[in-house]
Amino acid sequence: MASPSPFSGKVHPISAAGFGPGKSELYDKVRPGYAPQVLSHIRKAVSKKEGLKIVEIGCGSGIFTRALLAHPEWSTSVAELKCIDPNEGMRAVFASTVKDSRVSLSEGTFDETDVPDGWADLIVSASAFHWCSELEGAINEFSRILKSDGTICFLWNSQDKKNTAWIRQIHELCDPHQKVAASGKDTFNNWRRIFDLPQYKANFSEPEETIVPSTETRTVESLTLHVFTRSGVAILPDEEKEKVREGIKVIVQRGDELVWVNKKEGILEVPFATPIVVIQRQALQ
Repeated sequence: MASPSPFSGKVHPISAAGFGPGKSELYDKVRPGYAPQVLSHIRKAVSKKEGLKIVEIGCGSGIFTRALLAHPEWSTSVAELKCIDPNEGMRAVFASTVKDSRVSLSEGTFDETDVPDGWADLIVSASAFHWCSELEGAINEFSRILKSDGTICFLWNSQDKKNTAWIRQIHELCDPHQKVAASGKDTFNNWRRIFDLPQYKANFSEPEETIVPSTETRTVESLTLHVFTRSGVAILPDEEKEKVREGIKVIVQRGDELVWVNKKEGILEVPFATPIVVIQRQALQ
């Protein structure tokens, strides 16, 4: 019998259940990629041009990693990329999909990375930092592993529910399940408390926040399966998931502000509004 992971007690229980065994493959298949303009925005925030040493925490199945390595502004400037995730299933998919000699993969968390002191030019977390429950430990770890002129970047591949009625309706359909899974609390923005911590104020500048718009073409079925990978929906019994599926069908058929690419084939345009948070380390006095 395998020994329990030393990190198992640090992983948010909703994350552990929602992205557990057998669910990581679907996550990798149906979650959206990261638009080129999103990656360009992050690249401009990093001052170093060549030989970048990057730590990606919460790398999941490697969706962001693959996009980064394939992007022309990043592909030749990355020297090493240490990817870290606590989820065994996600790491297994990552190992099968990311093939690059510059990349290493290991088990770890935001507050325990096993990265050498002062190693990283950039720490990045894509669609993951909201799962961090040990914010003080995380900022201490970031301070330890980041170079004196290093950069931190958090981003989330979020659909544009603010400006698109049908996407907003799908979120309203799913939000009750998210909140039930989180014991009635909306915990997504808890990560923002990191900015109030003394260690943050002593070592980092004010965050720069931007939203980068993009679109992705989807079928109705792949859109539905994407919804099924949201943590609160992923843990529902099958009969409840079918109710979600029917709700999505009704919303899409109603089509408020929906743009069809090919209605006959069920292909539509999904708008995204990706929040990007860039944090620069303050120069040592």
